Amino acid sequence: MSREGETRSMDTQGQTLTCEVARARIPQHVQGGLSTEEVKPLRAHFEACPECAAFYREQVGSSVDIGLSAIKEVEQAETRRRVQRARTSEGMDRRSRGFRWRTILMPLFFAWLIVQVSGAFAQAPRIVLVEASGSVDVAGRPVEAYEELGEDDALLLVRGAWCQVADGGSAVFEVPGGRVSLTGPAAVLAEGVEPPRLRMQYGTLALDMEGPLELITQRGTVEVTQGRGVVIAGPEVVEVTWSEGEGQLIDARGETGLEPDTVLRR
Repeated sequence: MSREGETRSMDTQGQTLTCEVARARIPQHVQGGLSTEEVKPLRAHFEACPECAAFYREQVGSSVDIGLSAIKEVEQAETRRRVQRARTSEGMDRRSRGFRWRTILMPLFFAWLIVQVSGAFAQAPRIVLVEASGSVDVAGRPVEAYEELGEDDALLLVRGAWCQVADGGSAVFEVPGGRVSLTGPAAVLAEGVEPPRLRMQYGTLALDMEGPLELITQRGTVEVTQGRGVVIAGPEVVEVTWSEGEGQLIDARGETGLEPDTVLRR
């Protein structure tokens, strides 16, 4: 017997998907732990159950808060390391002449180590902001607030961070395998880097990819093998204008291939 008022749907094995089962799977879905086949019945359940859909949106918001908290902790740890490094240099300057060689070699060693680490980091897959106009926030801060970045530094959209673009603004990111452009108003969460996995709450996103990309919207997921197109998404609609390449839209109706020079709307 089911509880009165409980919404039921069917999973991929033909078994009943209750609200209790759906809510138990939501944390895995938010963390990207469910397969495409497991996600389909869950999205279908959200279509039929506003309460579970609202619970899902709350979980996504909590995940974003955790990501922003982690970014803040990393920034604080980096500040502490810089202060400690400065104090170490001051202490070394006060040492006797017998430690002169050690005083010279230690900074050189750290400089060499920083170069090596920086080189490795620069070669790692990243989502990098390359252009911005208008009002654009990255990880909760406006682009103008990142004044401490030098000319050779990069403003990254790390996993768990949002990019929000106000009406009239735009932002362009280089991602592994291609480039994506946001036109405001828009809000996108980075869930993965390689391959790129983005969750678009709302807005317009143009993509030009030579490699794979996954774009999750509230109405379905656009999986790109390679190609070019524009996606307009919001709480009630997702529209894909596909120019060329290979991709598909996965939603409650199933999988629909993206054909060149076509518009697909859900």
